[in-house]
Amino acid sequence: MFRRAAHAAWSSATLMTWGSLLIRMGGLALLLPLVLTRLDTKQVLVWQMLSTITMMVNWTDFGFSPTFSRIIAFARGGGTLRDLYAARPGKANWPVSDEEATRPLDLSAVLGTQRSIYRRLIVCAMVVALVFGTGALWKPVRELAQPSDGWLAWAFTAGAALLTLANGANVSVLTGFDRIATARRVEAACGVLQLSSTSIVTLTGGGLVAIVACYSFWLIPMALANRHNVAQLGLDLSEAARRGLDRSIFHVVWPAAWRSGIGILMSTGIIQASGLIYAQIAQAQAAAAYLLALRLFTAISQISQAPFYSRLPAMAHARGKQNFTEVASLAKRGMAMAHWTFVAGALTMTIVAPWALQLIGSSVHWPPYSLAALLGLAFFAERYGGMHMQLYSLTNHIIWHLVNGATGMTMIIAFAALWPFLGATALPLAMLIGYLGVCTWYASSRALASLNLHRWSFEKATAFWPGCVLIVGLMVYPSA
Repeated sequence: MFRRAAHAAWSSATLMTWGSLLIRMGGLALLLPLVLTRLDTKQVLVWQMLSTITMMVNWTDFGFSPTFSRIIAFARGGGTLRDLYAARPGKANWPVSDEEATRPLDLSAVLGTQRSIYRRLIVCAMVVALVFGTGALWKPVRELAQPSDGWLAWAFTAGAALLTLANGANVSVLTGFDRIATARRVEAACGVLQLSSTSIVTLTGGGLVAIVACYSFWLIPMALANRHNVAQLGLDLSEAARRGLDRSIFHVVWPAAWRSGIGILMSTGIIQASGLIYAQIAQAQAAAAYLLALRLFTAISQISQAPFYSRLPAMAHARGKQNFTEVASLAKRGMAMAHWTFVAGALTMTIVAPWALQLIGSSVHWPPYSLAALLGLAFFAERYGGMHMQLYSLTNHIIWHLVNGATGMTMIIAFAALWPFLGATALPLAMLIGYLGVCTWYASSRALASLNLHRWSFEKATAFWPGCVLIVGLMVYPSA
């Protein structure tokens, strides 16, 4: 029994995703204090900027990774090019003959198109790194005692960022083949080695270059392991390389990718930008408290994604077979577990964080309860809307850019109107208004309609009870 349970856990995409997230977050919590206490202020500034620029370089993926994961899973389910084009309004003419459009998607053509696109993405990422990355680092690196250390660290970081981008192609193939657990095991194993070895280097007096080089090195075995795992799938990769870019598939992938990319960027960017905005208009103590709460709720939100997002390839596969009942069943289980995970984490955080910060003598305190409670509710609404958006995206009709754009504009307007009266509380309240006013109801309406589902029966099985527990828990705790 123990062996079966261990095998089930080892093969679970959800548990492996959680494990990978916990290792990265827990490891960073160990590494960050070490770096802050062993590098001087100017070196820490460069180290933090390198992390930010790495994220910027990886944004050049522009939504292609999740898009190709969906297309690959769709192709495995027997989906056709016509099925994909049918989700695009106003597209009356097929780019190919009716006979070709109604045949199941050629997986080699999909993989060849992916390979061709990622070559171009890597070139774009190199331009972004050289122009914007180097420009942003110019002044802080020149102020280092040894500027050459800064540029060498940047060279390691830029190489690692490009490797991470290229590795995204292999991860999307594994995801499309429902090998999420495999990819996450590799990520977790390399994460342990990456963070533990970098912490040892930092503790033994390693400087900026040694820290960055050690951290970057482990991306090489991670990329090689994922490449090996893709090869084990039995795909004809040489045929895919020979096929190159298939324009009919690209015409489907590109609209979905750029909409997904902008949608993810706008939703994530707006939430995280709220902390940057507050830092400009508030005292340091209040801004630090808000940023701490924002980071912790973001971590809980990321962890809670695993039960649903790990089921997306299976849902895409079922959608490709037109098995809407299976899609709905998988979505219900994933969403329910995700919501309950978030509620448990959010309530625990709200209760424990103020006490824990006081216990360790932290210089940063927890923000006012009303602000933290509104942040919890706003992130719950964000998770609800985000999962329904992903569910609707299985149709390959991508509306993230429109919905998140409207949600963001609503947040900005609400913040401007509420700030003079509520001060800092206007930030999370504007987020909540934006999500409730646009994203949650619209995304869920489109997702449920695409599967012919009745709202109340679906909500009872997914979000209703977790939402009630979260609201009641936040109301009861202050009076406890």
